Amino acid sequence: MVKKNSLTFRIFLNSFLLGALIYFLCAFVFGANMYRYFERQIFSELKTESYYVEHYVVRKNWKDVASIETSSRITLIDKDGTVYFDNTVPPESMGNHSAREEFVRAQRDGSVQLSRFSSTKRTKTIYFARKLSDGSVIRISCNRKTVWTLLLGMGDFLLLMLVIAVAISTISAFFISRNVVKPLEKIDLENPESDGVYDELKPFVNRIAEDNFEKSQREELRNQFSANVSHELKTPLTSISGFAEILKEGGIDEETTKDFASSIYDESQRMISLVNDIIRLSKLDEKSIRLERSVFSLLGICREVVEILTPCAERKGVLVSISGDSGTMFGVEPVVHEIVYPLVDNAIKYNVQGGKVDISVESTSDGKSVVLKVADTGIGMEKRDFERIFERFYRVDKSRSKRNGGTGLGLSIVKHAAKYHGAVVRVESELGKGSVFTIVFRRMSEDGGKS
Repeated sequence: MVKKNSLTFRIFLNSFLLGALIYFLCAFVFGANMYRYFERQIFSELKTESYYVEHYVVRKNWKDVASIETSSRITLIDKDGTVYFDNTVPPESMGNHSAREEFVRAQRDGSVQLSRFSSTKRTKTIYFARKLSDGSVIRISCNRKTVWTLLLGMGDFLLLMLVIAVAISTISAFFISRNVVKPLEKIDLENPESDGVYDELKPFVNRIAEDNFEKSQREELRNQFSANVSHELKTPLTSISGFAEILKEGGIDEETTKDFASSIYDESQRMISLVNDIIRLSKLDEKSIRLERSVFSLLGICREVVEILTPCAERKGVLVSISGDSGTMFGVEPVVHEIVYPLVDNAIKYNVQGGKVDISVESTSDGKSVVLKVADTGIGMEKRDFERIFERFYRVDKSRSKRNGGTGLGLSIVKHAAKYHGAVVRVESELGKGSVFTIVFRRMSEDGGKS
């Protein structure tokens, strides 16, 4: 059974109504044309009859004129408008016809054909009038039914045709709706780009294919992320478990106990850093999150980050410098902080002993953008690593990264935070000569639009 809200029913209903509408239009056009055709035939007959009657009029044979068997009304009007013969009523009872339209036009043009509609009798009177050689006018008329009366008179025939038309419309509408919907029912949502899809649906089908691809990509990334998290957590947990087991057994000296305790602390801190980074990524992945926007200084954020990381820089002997203008912008301050912190932290951690980190903030001349640059004199990287460094848990130098306490999520956080804030990330680097990370922020207006 076809449901009323289904596409099949709607196509069926529209096709059926269209067929019914075409039927009624065709019936009306047919009736109107038949009506006009018969009217032309009647005018022709009246004209022929006028010539026949004229033969008797010329001879003044009124008796023969009166005896003519016809359903038409014959009226003879003198040139002054006086009616001197009528085959239906006494002529003396009829007034002067000099002002009648058919008389005036016949006198002027020689002949005329016209009609008048009677709203009370629902009939139409057809007139043919012709001027005779002696100046008098012969007028022949008859009553004619209206087009609606004609159609009603054909009621039985039209009703039969209506039944046939309804049957044909129903059957054709059913097959049309089924044939239109059938290709839609065959669309494989898992593989929607197969052949046989309507051209009009291809944008929709392509969107489904893209969504499926993105879904599979997300699923793959989720599985990969879960595996990486499990692996990253397993290592420190195994170390902590091993050290704890040895300590539980006892029988070790105080110095070894301190070393084990220090190792347990370091591994636990690494786990805490990993969990914190995962939480940050999760928040940035939540597109529905709406953080409060405010006016802030990008240079101010850089100074806060440097102040936090100064102890780390001092331990490595790395000199950190900040320059540029205030970089005032309207945006999400915590998100921008998540960009600056990992960049500066990496620039210090992966730098050489006694190296340098230069941080600069500059507003563009058109005032539409603020550019952050973090340059270091560290280990650098090869070009093939440029794209992959933003992947989760990807490390250029795995051994060095773990020694420095890196989780492999820092630059992934930068990428997601930049995307959240509508910023563009660029990287330049050369192996052994350091790296330069450039973030271009589009200034936002306080209504949330870009300036």
